[in-house]
Amino acid sequence: MTYTVAVGADLQDVVQTVYTKQVKFSYDANLFFHNFAQMERWKGGEGSDPKSNAVVFTIYSNLTAISSALSDEYSDATAVAPSDSQKTITMAEYGNVVSRTTKLNITSFDNVDLSIAKLVGKNMADSQDILARAAFDAQTGANYVSYANSGTKATIEASDTCSATWVRKIYNKLARQNVPKINGFYMAILHPDVIYDLKAATGSGAFRTPKEYADPDDIYTGELGEFEGFRFLNTTNAKLEADAGSGAVDVYSSYFFGEDPIGYALGLDPHMRITGPFDNLGRVLNIGWYGIFGYGELRPYNLHKLFSASAVGDNS
Repeated sequence: MTYTVAVGADLQDVVQTVYTKQVKFSYDANLFFHNFAQMERWKGGEGSDPKSNAVVFTIYSNLTAISSALSDEYSDATAVAPSDSQKTITMAEYGNVVSRTTKLNITSFDNVDLSIAKLVGKNMADSQDILARAAFDAQTGANYVSYANSGTKATIEASDTCSATWVRKIYNKLARQNVPKINGFYMAILHPDVIYDLKAATGSGAFRTPKEYADPDDIYTGELGEFEGFRFLNTTNAKLEADAGSGAVDVYSSYFFGEDPIGYALGLDPHMRITGPFDNLGRVLNIGWYGIFGYGELRPYNLHKLFSASAVGDNS
């Protein structure tokens, strides 16, 4: 039997909305692009200008392979000079902050300080990864980019999606450049929509179930497994450009790379900070993050990007 209880007009004020104290945070991706940056910490006073905000990375060039034998047992090998190149990455200050008042802290149904700290921490990680991705996005020349329509970004149509064939083509591009692998594999960072296209393909040569690993410690965050010589990572931090293709077609960037495509210059580790209160009545507290760092190209030739559409993109 169902009972219905009517609340009299005089008792309406005692009926209030009840909020759960379990605040649900929107999912925020972990570090993906950042994880593959070669880090160099700023060393002020060690042979560099302590006032400089730049970090110099030195890259040694490979020696030319020897193709002929020494002329005889008495002849000496001709000495060759090693060569190098340098990349400079400039650091900058980055940070974000949320201010909360004493009134909010006292009257809120939630533990506001804890919730803000979680939000700020997620923002710190996501901001770092987007800044790292910008270094991945920097090179757009023909040697570093392919288009799923073999044309241009502006002419990509909804049917120009990423396929296993493109994965194999890009593996060939990296292998022909002798790009060093990372623990025996190249890496691939793709948007979930692009992963969908790869999985949806059928027939001979299509995307297969990736290799699974026995040791979970060897798995990167967001990793799907290995396919065609790449270990695939799945993240919404992969670049999506709305309406950048033909008409209103969304264009996705997919990243395929080997060792050290970008560098990470670190002056001060990004970290959480709580400051204040600084107002006259001591009512406002600031919860934020702060760091001094920078990202930049290091070995751009170790990276190749594919611009494509997706069947599940917003293409209208």
